[in-house]
Amino acid sequence: MGIRLIDRSQKALTITEAGRQLISFAESVRRQYQELQYNLEQLREGVEGELVIGASTIPGEYILPPLLGEFKSLHPAITAEVIVSDSLHVIGCINDNAYEVGFCGIKPEEKDLDYFKIGEDEIVLIVPPEHPFAQKKQISITELQGEPLIVREKTSGTQQSLDMLLRKHKFDISGLTPHMVLGTTQSIISAVETGMGIAFVSNLAIKKSLDLGLIKQLSIEGLSLRRDFYCLYHRKRITSRLPEEFISFIRVKTAQ
Repeated sequence: MGIRLIDRSQKALTITEAGRQLISFAESVRRQYQELQYNLEQLREGVEGELVIGASTIPGEYILPPLLGEFKSLHPAITAEVIVSDSLHVIGCINDNAYEVGFCGIKPEEKDLDYFKIGEDEIVLIVPPEHPFAQKKQISITELQGEPLIVREKTSGTQQSLDMLLRKHKFDISGLTPHMVLGTTQSIISAVETGMGIAFVSNLAIKKSLDLGLIKQLSIEGLSLRRDFYCLYHRKRITSRLPEEFISFIRVKTAQ
């Protein structure tokens, strides 16, 4: 150490002030080492910590909650925060490391983001019960021209999927002029219930309104609007056990 720690004499050994400081330091290091061993052992025995998840509207409100509930029942020590926004925002936050895991309806284009499919839904047309379409089970796509259409914002995964699927069926979406733009699926359903217009929404979101007779669902002749949902994460930034376990759990549960 470059300093006297012990004074020697013929009768006794005496610890110097520097020696006492060294002993105090060594005892502190030993306590910290024991604490580290305990904490690492806890991590081996169980999963704990806080998980920050980003999700777009449909997976965040209809797909993720039961999965997250089951995961928490397996690992009671964890806490989770789910932040619901649009798909592009979720992808951006995963890329910027603001969220550890994300769920949305758009495949990420960023090379460092990994993803896998967790489920699917169908985008369906809903109308108020008093609308002329409500008496039909199916309409042609040309009948939509001039209808008061309520839509999501352009960064919404539902809206982007709808635009892509309509283009895939060679339908000119420029002929549909939005009557109103709303920020959530539920606000759109509520607007349709009050007779403000018609809308394309996820079939996962309308069960309650259908059962209560507040809206009617229609199919469109020759048009299938199915889309997939994905779990995504930044492969280089998953460094702790909690997000690893959660991603593995989601992969197994959604593959069944």
